[in-house]
Amino acid sequence: MAFDNDRNRVLLSLRDRPDGADSPTLIEAVGLSEATIKRHLVYCVDYGLATWMRNRTSTLAVITTRGRDYLARQGF
Repeated sequence: MAFDNDRNRVLLSLRDRPDGADSPTLIEAVGLSEATIKRHLVYCVDYGLATWMRNRTSTLAVITTRGRDYLARQGF
């Protein structure tokens, strides 16, 4: 898995929010565009680093244990 500072910032933001975060919260916290946040969330879900529950009214993302382990290996 390639090292990516923006992806790590998204994961760190999720780690700091144990109940999860929606896209607007992540956009505000990380300072990236909505498209970039969504791209990183899709990547994180594909690799099991986060879950992302999308429905009509909410898009809640939550870091997984594997995501926490990934951040620890990266030195975060």
